[in-house]
Amino acid sequence: MTLLKHGFEHNATRLDAPDVDALFESNLETNVRLSPDIDLELIKPRLSGLKTIVVAFPAYADGRGFSIGRQLRKRYGYKGELIAEGALIPDQYVYAIQCGFDAVKVDPDTYAKQEPLEWRQALAAFDLTYQRGYAIPNGPAQNVFDARRAKRATNRIDQYKGLSAQAALTKALTVDFKNEIVLSSSMGVDSAVLLHMISEIDPNTPILFLETKKHFKETLQYRDTLIDTLGLKNVQSLTPNENDIASEDAADILYKTDKDACCDLRKTRPLEQVVERFAARITGRKRYQTPNRQNMEILEEGDTQFTLNPLAFWTAKDVTAYMRQHQLPSHPLLKLGYLSIGCAPCTTKVEEGEDPRAGRWRDTDKDECGIHFIDGKWVRVAQQPTLHGEYI
Repeated sequence: MTLLKHGFEHNATRLDAPDVDALFESNLETNVRLSPDIDLELIKPRLSGLKTIVVAFPAYADGRGFSIGRQLRKRYGYKGELIAEGALIPDQYVYAIQCGFDAVKVDPDTYAKQEPLEWRQALAAFDLTYQRGYAIPNGPAQNVFDARRAKRATNRIDQYKGLSAQAALTKALTVDFKNEIVLSSSMGVDSAVLLHMISEIDPNTPILFLETKKHFKETLQYRDTLIDTLGLKNVQSLTPNENDIASEDAADILYKTDKDACCDLRKTRPLEQVVERFAARITGRKRYQTPNRQNMEILEEGDTQFTLNPLAFWTAKDVTAYMRQHQLPSHPLLKLGYLSIGCAPCTTKVEEGEDPRAGRWRDTDKDECGIHFIDGKWVRVAQQPTLHGEYI
């Protein structure tokens, strides 16, 4: 076995159910090895006295050990050393660290399939800010070897493959697109994640908020809360042209008579006049949201702009975990049943079991506000069904 953590040695006694009492009979054992079918309730009373727990992974396809690691950290609050041992492949090496393991002791045959230097440099390239307990400080990373090879890539797109969201944003904001990148934020239920990351890297990054004059007062309050809490210094509120309002919606009922035209007037036009000035833009799009996003890269190149999708590989659970980990404020309307929040006249609560976007333009065929990213451009197109399409 090869331990993927420098300078760590241990001796562990094998622990298989139901031999718990025999193992702890002397009260001297502090290092144990758990089989993947162990009932953790059996060892719960002894956890505080254990310095090292080794969890066996008998086969790379047997993922029970990951669950054990998460439970030990999250449910049982185990604070000692936690090691995964067995036939783990590189991707699982990264995942094990995310699940709370401190090190991975790899099967010799698996280890031999990669150069030793690759194994040791992989975790450094991953650069995960690990904290005790089950947490995802920077969200999920991709294949750790992709991350390592990205450092040697000459193609800009390839340089972003495998990076965590925080690493991708740092690279874009401070190196590749410094002073040439923008984020458009809806100040919706997911928005705090990217805003928090940006605030820690460069709080002067321009952030565009579409002030449609139709928002819930709670959304405007949430915007102000995030600005104050995160110390954002360059949030710009874009408003529709007053002359256009006077000529196209003087009676203030366009949202009733032509919702597409209202979105075009209050969202699409104000945004496209500003965003095209930048070399790159940041989105909150994720692969799981729609079929046409399932192969989306972290960085994409269009005709006139680059698109950075730091959260491309994230899930809804990753978003929730990040917000809890960093104690970020949630949108005030979320707890009232609003899962996707747009303008007040066109947004309703979502009932249990409904799609998260069911409350947007309810009882109409409309699914989107009309803002889409196509070939690096903000394009107005016919509405396309989506699970969670926002313009951030």
